[in-house]
Amino acid sequence: MGQEQELIASLRDYVAPAYRGSNTSVWHRVPITRRSAVFILLFLGNMGELRVLLTKRSSKLRNFPGHVALPGGKADNGLESEWMVSRREMHEEIGLSSDDESLAKLGISIEHVALLPSYLSRTFSCVRPCVGFMKFSNEGDVEATISSKLNLVLNPGESSSIFSCPLKDFLYPAVDESAREALERVSYHMKWGGIPWALRSYTFLQKNPNEVEWLKHIKDLSASEDDELGEELDMSDKGRITPPNTTPLRSTSPTRARSRSPIRSSTSLQPKDRKKKPDLSSWGRLGSRTDEDTNEKIYDVWGLTANILHDLSEIVYARDRIGKRHIGEEEMINSLYEFGHLMRQKERSDAEVKLIHSSNTPGSNESEFGFNSVLPSEEFNRLKKLYKL
Repeated sequence: MGQEQELIASLRDYVAPAYRGSNTSVWHRVPITRRSAVFILLFLGNMGELRVLLTKRSSKLRNFPGHVALPGGKADNGLESEWMVSRREMHEEIGLSSDDESLAKLGISIEHVALLPSYLSRTFSCVRPCVGFMKFSNEGDVEATISSKLNLVLNPGESSSIFSCPLKDFLYPAVDESAREALERVSYHMKWGGIPWALRSYTFLQKNPNEVEWLKHIKDLSASEDDELGEELDMSDKGRITPPNTTPLRSTSPTRARSRSPIRSSTSLQPKDRKKKPDLSSWGRLGSRTDEDTNEKIYDVWGLTANILHDLSEIVYARDRIGKRHIGEEEMINSLYEFGHLMRQKERSDAEVKLIHSSNTPGSNESEFGFNSVLPSEEFNRLKKLYKL
């Protein structure tokens, strides 16, 4: 068994913390319409490294159009488990069958390895990440098996492209090591409505020579979408989803890989540290764009997807750090439900809409609407301490 596969064996023992010490995730407490699940599909890359599969969402989608995301979506009914939701959605988005027997006939298996705690999306959904590991029984003929038999195909109404990244590249800033493929990794400590929050971004080349062959064969539908989206949708998306006019309360220096990335062309610029204080009023770039230094097409993995993958990489590669900070938003979601009377209805409440656009910048008006406006002071202070970065 290789080193990365041994990490999967260790991940099987991970038990996600639930709210208030409960044995059940808060995911099962919120209404069905607020339940979402994403599938983190891990597999071994060409060099034996653990890679994670990601998609770029279609520009036609109502929420987060054009963003890089994990396959997933909302629950259809109360009988669906997190695994059922994420597997069904993955099948709908990229054609990877949710039927294990059908996959077994192709020599492919997807092991359900672990569940992570629930996360709070910016649009007030309860998101449960499900971690799976894809294995192949005929290791010597993997490419032929997947390319000719699995028949992965993108659903143009759901996803416009599909790619993979090394999971370990998302470990930064928990561990500051050189990236295998990431071109730039940035992390800022912020507040959302008065609660500590992390904003992270990881960028990767779209034309990646290290990509597995069976993903290279899938038709990319994003080229025409990028032309249609333009800057107008980009700016609109930023304003709707991210904290407007926000500056960091405390930030790590945005860093690129310390030496030239081995997958960049010889004409690429030298990766460098960016020391200047960032203007985060423009934070929230769409998932596909052109690198401002090299003019190369890149994927930008940011927001909730970046936070989830960062936490998983920490669980996998730096387990000794677990317990030093709180992972997931089980406690926060439960507090909003129990004390704030939020996330109880299908439609977002007025308070939730205000909180989506809430920020907490240095010197801002203390009366600004935040989580302290809907939670008892004792509970609000408990969450601030719990999620301190």
